[in-house]
Amino acid sequence: MKDSQEFNNNFAGRKILPIKTVEQLVASHLVAEILIEIREEIEEMEKDNLEFLIPKLNENVSERASKLFEKAFSIMKFKPSFVYMVKLGIEDIFKYKFSEDPSVTTVGGGDTAHLQKMFATRFTDLSKINLEDHTLNVFENALNMAEKSGRASTMSLSIIASLFHDFGKSSKIKKELLGEGMQRGTKAHAEISALYLQDLLFLKLYNIIDDGYSITEATERLEFLVKNHHPANKDQKEDLEIAFIVNVDHEARKQEFNSLRSK
Repeated sequence: MKDSQEFNNNFAGRKILPIKTVEQLVASHLVAEILIEIREEIEEMEKDNLEFLIPKLNENVSERASKLFEKAFSIMKFKPSFVYMVKLGIEDIFKYKFSEDPSVTTVGGGDTAHLQKMFATRFTDLSKINLEDHTLNVFENALNMAEKSGRASTMSLSIIASLFHDFGKSSKIKKELLGEGMQRGTKAHAEISALYLQDLLFLKLYNIIDDGYSITEATERLEFLVKNHHPANKDQKEDLEIAFIVNVDHEARKQEFNSLRSK
């Protein structure tokens, strides 16, 4: 009996598994395959659900803007309030007809200093680029740069600020916020962009969603970034999120300037 047991567990000098253990391995392998299938199904369902949860943009937005929104959603999908900020902002680009305004203004102090530094007197050529195109150019650069960095999900506020940084250049937004009086022409666009966030965007956002995370914590920071995207002091220049906005904005301007020269 002993010899028989030893033969069952040993063959050619090698220890072999008892039949019961082999059966258990087969069973565990089958279970593992089933678990893999279940996990794949769950991941597929989650993907479908996330796609289903993408807020729909209104039909007035362009195809380009829709594609950029989908890309932004893929980065910020776990931050609903951020997704809705982008949705509302993109819709306002078309509501306020940014395509009818130039992307270069000379109203407030410092509005064009960075452009003069980059392109000298030729900076005025950039007025041929409308505000809609420039806004989407900067936003696209922000999404691409964040994606390449490998830490896009942590850069959501910088991306959003890049979208909103020039909203104060919209003539219709200025009119809605400041009216027709003399005061309308004295504020720099960055200040009006921050005012847009405070008086228009955030009010709409509060009525739609409050995810308990970012609305109250992020709005002040976002307003600060937009208001100071042309940094005026050392602290602002060393702010990494402001530096990100400056970089994607400057890159967009270089691309736009080169596109005008090639025509």
